Amino acid sequence: MTPRAYSMRRRAEQVAQTRARIIDAAVEVFAKRGARGTTMTEVASVADVATATVTNHFATPELLLQAVVERLMATIEIPDDRIFAGARSTSARLRALTAAMFAFYERTQRWFDLLGAEIRDVPELAKAEADFSGAVQVLFAGALAGVDGDDGGALGKAVAGLVHPATYAALRQAGLSVDEATDVVAEALVQRARRRSHPSPAEER
Repeated sequence: MTPRAYSMRRRAEQVAQTRARIIDAAVEVFAKRGARGTTMTEVASVADVATATVTNHFATPELLLQAVVERLMATIEIPDDRIFAGARSTSARLRALTAAMFAFYERTQRWFDLLGAEIRDVPELAKAEADFSGAVQVLFAGALAGVDGDDGGALGKAVAGLVHPATYAALRQAGLSVDEATDVVAEALVQRARRRSHPSPAEER
């Protein structure tokens, strides 16, 4: 490798390291102050770089916030269809869905508490929320795969209502553990699914 090529590679590494340090600092500030409280000046202070260095990497606060959101979305482990691995029945998929989503709500609750209305009002956060909601709808549909004619029906509505952050928060506030809340909701959904598959004589009429 020529001295010039080595110097260019070293420079690129330094630039990447500085950018990563800025994003680390921005995430730290974001975790304390939310989106609107994450200023270029404070991020520069936490990263121990000049404010101009931050703006060299992120020309606007919106671009910096976008980088923060991308980092968070990559680290909060949004459930995907792998949660259904080995779940061959509707009951098993409903249990897997409930367990995965309630575990997700537990580990991300502090972010929702911190951000509040910013999730809807800040465009970068609103987009992330929309992407998340879309991913969740795919999981809900996966849990109900093979349930004929139930798109938007009673079971689908029960899933949407019970596997929900507000339901989870209410059960936790009532004193249930994560596992207990999961069991309560999963069992309710499983029983509803079973009644749909094997209705009682009264339900058949």
